[in-house]
Amino acid sequence: MLHIFGAARCLFCLPIAVGGLAFILFNTSAAAGAKKKGPLAWKPPSHVHMRAMMVPVERTMAPVTFYLEAVKPKRSEAICKRMPRIRDAILQALSRQPIRARKRRFVLKGVDIRLLRPTNKAVGKKYIRKIFITAGAVQVGAGKIKQRPYAVIDGCDNILRSEREREQARKAAAK
Repeated sequence: MLHIFGAARCLFCLPIAVGGLAFILFNTSAAAGAKKKGPLAWKPPSHVHMRAMMVPVERTMAPVTFYLEAVKPKRSEAICKRMPRIRDAILQALSRQPIRARKRRFVLKGVDIRLLRPTNKAVGKKYIRKIFITAGAVQVGAGKIKQRPYAVIDGCDNILRSEREREQARKAAAK
């Protein structure tokens, strides 16, 4: 009796296994036939992830990570090209008025607004809409912004690398 149920179970599983195999084969062939996006089809990120910086917090220094929201996603390249100026402007502003701490926690309220004017002044134009601050060092490419869960975030290394690839593709297309 037990043997009969085992055979019936096997007959029931056979169509499911065949259907699953067909699904896998169909998806891999469709994926292989899909066109690869070239460097000219690149979409710039809306947020730039800065590397972690040691900034003044009360009487000491602590690592802090900044995310810069660009006014337009196309401006992210311009922000990355001026990143040394932005880092310097942030350090100057925070050395004048350090981040406060209460009960061993950073008080970040109002710090983003205080840093917005010096960073845009360092860039020369209004390229940065908002600054998001995260306490601690966050690895580039692994960061998320709580206020913007679906934001497209990227570090300057990848943004500038893709810019160079697009320029090379344009030169190759022009030849």
